[in-house]
Amino acid sequence: MFSALAGMYMAAKVHLTQTKANMTRHQDKQVSEMIYKNKVNKFDETEKYEKSRLPESGYMTVEEYEAKSRPLTRKEINAKILDKADLPKDKNYVYVPQHKFKLVKYNDPVGSPELSLPRRLQFDRQINAQGIVSGDYTKLVYPAVYYYAEADCVSCDLFMIKLDQKLTNVEKVTHANILNKEPKPLLSTDKRIDVKFIFRTLTPIDFSKDNSKLLIKEKIGHKHDGIWKTNLWIYDFDKQQAKNLTSLREAITHYWNETENIDLNNNRWDIYPMGFDANNDNRVIVCAYAYTGNAPKFLGTWSIDINNQSSKLESVSGSSIPVSVVGLRLSEEHDVTPISELEFDAKQANKLEKEKAKQEKTDKKLEETTKRLEYKRKINQMNMDTLMKVKQRQEELKKTKVKQKDGITNNIGSEEDAQHSEQEVRAEKEVKVEIKQEDINQALPNLDNILNKFKKDAGISQDTDLDDDIDLDELD
Repeated sequence: MFSALAGMYMAAKVHLTQTKANMTRHQDKQVSEMIYKNKVNKFDETEKYEKSRLPESGYMTVEEYEAKSRPLTRKEINAKILDKADLPKDKNYVYVPQHKFKLVKYNDPVGSPELSLPRRLQFDRQINAQGIVSGDYTKLVYPAVYYYAEADCVSCDLFMIKLDQKLTNVEKVTHANILNKEPKPLLSTDKRIDVKFIFRTLTPIDFSKDNSKLLIKEKIGHKHDGIWKTNLWIYDFDKQQAKNLTSLREAITHYWNETENIDLNNNRWDIYPMGFDANNDNRVIVCAYAYTGNAPKFLGTWSIDINNQSSKLESVSGSSIPVSVVGLRLSEEHDVTPISELEFDAKQANKLEKEKAKQEKTDKKLEETTKRLEYKRKINQMNMDTLMKVKQRQEELKKTKVKQKDGITNNIGSEEDAQHSEQEVRAEKEVKVEIKQEDINQALPNLDNILNKFKKDAGISQDTDLDDDIDLDELD
């Protein structure tokens, strides 16, 4: 059985060799041309298929270059821009939602606005503090703080920016720029630096109801000794002038000197502006405190008119006078996504990214498979077309042979035509063998596998060549 299988294997190899030799010796001219064209077409298709599997390079034909360099229409340009509009993706990138801004009341709770002096002021030498927006959204006032390193002193200016009325209320504030500020400040502190460690700052408190006046407090103090005193200012936008309400401090000092025989000039005390009176827009509400070293002593709730003419004690025990709150400030909304949700979203995004990459890999593999199947389909179609042409040629040869037998053709050329017809039939059979050569080549490895299996079962070495045991002359 083993010898018979080896004989079959060698017979197939010898038959294939003889078939190729016969095809080269006996072929019709037209058949040879058909086979040659089929080979050329298959070679071109194979080259085209192999090129499609390679990445695109800068080497191309003139036709390909002209196709790529043709001018694009505006529609094609816009579509290309939209396709490339995606930002480059980073696998470690975690999306953090942008904070949204909103406008909230500036003087809330009343009397709370304060100006802080951060440490970076000593390096930047100038900072712009929190600004206040008027109730009618027409102007923004902000303090500009300056630091003088040679004397370690601080001074301040108060500037105004007119807001763009074409924007929304929030955009008016977010788009406000110090380059658009008024060149002349509304109010300025003393800029002298003859005494070291002195700071003078200006803090806006609130606007009046008609937004025509601004309440401002000026703090004067020492870096190592604290606040010395607070001055009260009113800026009138209609008159474009500022007025210092000095009579209020004099009234408080006089009252406690007369009633309690306390000389506040020899003690540390200060005032805290609350804002404009809600019932009378021409008066300002102020609270006064004395420092005792422990708990501050309340010196009463006072009010003063904006013209610095009339000071009044409203209450000694407390304050129940309503204060208007008009000014606004920009604040970030607190509906920011928690960190835990961000981490969860990041994991989900990473998972989706992996699934997308996997899907892209699958799509690419499917595309390559589709190209390969299409290539094979074209090759098979070429072979089938060539076979049909050969069959058509065979029919023509048969008709010629029939005519020769019936005596229709001349006797002179009958033998030559018969030989020619016989050659055409033989060539047609050889073409069939040529077209099925690929099937034979695919079958040969299977025979090798069968032989190797029989060698293993029979205990014969895999290196043993079976050709020595077979006589090729007997196969002929």
